[in-house]
Amino acid sequence: MKIENLKFEGVSFTHEGQEPIVQNVEFDFPMNEILWVKAEEGAGKSSLLQILAGLQIPQSGKYLINGENVVDMSFEEFLPYRLKIGYSFDYGGLINNRTLYDNLMLPLLYHKVLTPEESKARVDEMIREFGIEKFAQERPAHVPGRIRKLTCLMRAVVMRPEVLLLDDPSVGLGQDSVYVFADHVHRLRKEGVLKHVFISSYDEKFMNLFNYQIIHLDEGQLYFQAVDPEKRVVHL
Repeated sequence: MKIENLKFEGVSFTHEGQEPIVQNVEFDFPMNEILWVKAEEGAGKSSLLQILAGLQIPQSGKYLINGENVVDMSFEEFLPYRLKIGYSFDYGGLINNRTLYDNLMLPLLYHKVLTPEESKARVDEMIREFGIEKFAQERPAHVPGRIRKLTCLMRAVVMRPEVLLLDDPSVGLGQDSVYVFADHVHRLRKEGVLKHVFISSYDEKFMNLFNYQIIHLDEGQLYFQAVDPEKRVVHL
């Protein structure tokens, strides 16, 4: 099963007592792209990504993956899609009483996507690639913030997802780690594994490491703007 398309049909979502994040939105998400999700501070970029991940459910409308409405799916029905979606939100997502190594191994072992030996080989390779060997057996609370953030990003890609959702991925990282992570994303896309990437960020330098297109979230609506990858000129 591959994720071929994502679509909102009349989707509305709001947190209680706040302005709507999205309101009656009709939107076909561009596929096979790196998409820069842009909005004003507090407009709801994180919530939009959480809806795409299936972590938040719209109050009305349909969120369709391959034409199937996520809103109506049971946990078991959504799981095959969930296993193809990687996400990283700020510093969250790590289990505090497990080592960084265990946190990276857990999804591979729990979902049995690889044998224990294959899982170990993949995690060992990633730990070397991202340069966190000396922290691997430490728990999240006992490592520097940049290492914790980097591990969250590693956790998002350890399953080699088709869809990747990243909320401010460069915040808190050192410059070397930014480049290593960007290179990893490029390699997964070159290998044909990672197809669809959504990044919420205010870091233009980080985004310029990618050939991106833009989605704007503005006053509860979504708008697409195509970007010339050579000139970074936005075509209205």
